[in-house]
Amino acid sequence: MKRRSNLYENMYKIENIESVFNEICRNTKNKRKVQRFKEYRSVNITRIHDILEERKYVPGPYTRFVLYEPKKRNVVSQQMIDKAVNHLVSRHILMPALCGSLIETNVASRPKKGTGKALEYYEKYRKICNAKYKKYYVLKCDIKNFFYSINHEILKEKLERKIKDEEALKIVYDIIDSEENGLGIGNMTSQILAIFYLNDMDHFIKENLKIKYYIRYQDDFLLLHESKKYLKDCLKRIEVFLKKEKLELNKKTRIYANKDNFVFLGRTNKGKYAKYRVVKRRIKSKAIEYKNNKINLMSFACSLMSYKRLMAGQIARF
Repeated sequence: MKRRSNLYENMYKIENIESVFNEICRNTKNKRKVQRFKEYRSVNITRIHDILEERKYVPGPYTRFVLYEPKKRNVVSQQMIDKAVNHLVSRHILMPALCGSLIETNVASRPKKGTGKALEYYEKYRKICNAKYKKYYVLKCDIKNFFYSINHEILKEKLERKIKDEEALKIVYDIIDSEENGLGIGNMTSQILAIFYLNDMDHFIKENLKIKYYIRYQDDFLLLHESKKYLKDCLKRIEVFLKKEKLELNKKTRIYANKDNFVFLGRTNKGKYAKYRVVKRRIKSKAIEYKNNKINLMSFACSLMSYKRLMAGQIARF
């Protein structure tokens, strides 16, 4: 894949800024912040355009807070203008330059991907392996403190292999360096950069280790193979590879037989929600969407019934 150029100039076109403006206003949960931003729509769009055109953008300070579900995470939030620039950089620099090199089963943070797609691939591969092997094994890997451990210099070297545009690289580097260590969870650029950081590992697993059935969602990934011995060898080679990336696997990494229970993206290997708290969190999220008129009553009711059936199925197993 050739290195991409002329990315920066395209980024700050007025129509692109307007599109991103509408997107972040729809998706930002702090409605008071959104209302203030929308009151001066034309002024804010012009301001974003001028800052970018004059090459004067400096990332602003983050608001930091902690989430405890599904696990403890330090999350960052930005001011609206910073959020708009972050989306512009993601949509018009990072995605065009990086997404073409990503493998199909790297399923986080891209259009028509997500947890649903990851589970769809797993179900597909599970059925294939059941038919081919009867007994097979799953190497489930999880990277320790992934976002906070991403090395800035290694990430920049990877980006230079894909992006030729010096101005595009500069604004991306400024955003990366706005965090002292790793990448801040909560930014759109962080999501894209994170899925790209492990792209070399994806290709190593598919092309060097010859793993046909492989799925990755950010730092969670599965390898399915008929041989437990071969997966043990793969695990050792992945650990060596990750060491060069300044990363390490955590204690949750292990090999399962296909009949064993394990959790991938909040679901068991039978597709059921693993914990009641996951369902509780998802129902709460749907209730917020309904309250803010993002989904209608029918959609909300259908979601509730779906979660009820899933939990009933799980209870029946015990």
